[in-house]
Amino acid sequence: MIPLEQLHEQNHKMGELAKTLEYMFRDRELCDTGVTYELFERYLKLFDEHMSHNKDIYATLLNHSDTSVRHTVERFMEGEREIKRVFHDYEHKWCKHGLHINDHDAFSAETEDMFNLVWERIQAESEQLYPIYRQHG
Repeated sequence: MIPLEQLHEQNHKMGELAKTLEYMFRDRELCDTGVTYELFERYLKLFDEHMSHNKDIYATLLNHSDTSVRHTVERFMEGEREIKRVFHDYEHKWCKHGLHINDHDAFSAETEDMFNLVWERIQAESEQLYPIYRQHG
């Protein structure tokens, strides 16, 4: 089990990368660069790694006797599935062998939505899931 401090650190790194990428993606010429894609791959890898560590928390809390704790964990698991679906669709559309942007406005809007979705998830983990785990885990 990874310590919660490391999960918070991963959340911080994902937020930092998202802000950097959002800034870079505003410039159409930077979107297709190798450096930008390397940073984006780092973001995706960190996200996947982070979600895999949350599974340990889920497994622990799903066995809890308090139904509200189990319900919260189930909600996080459902949210994770939705975020992974969004990521998969996004990668399939924009990230075949690097970033390939045909419609910069659409790409920018979808990217902003995706980063916002992950940021909301990060906040929810920090404010809801991790405190429950500290208390009951």
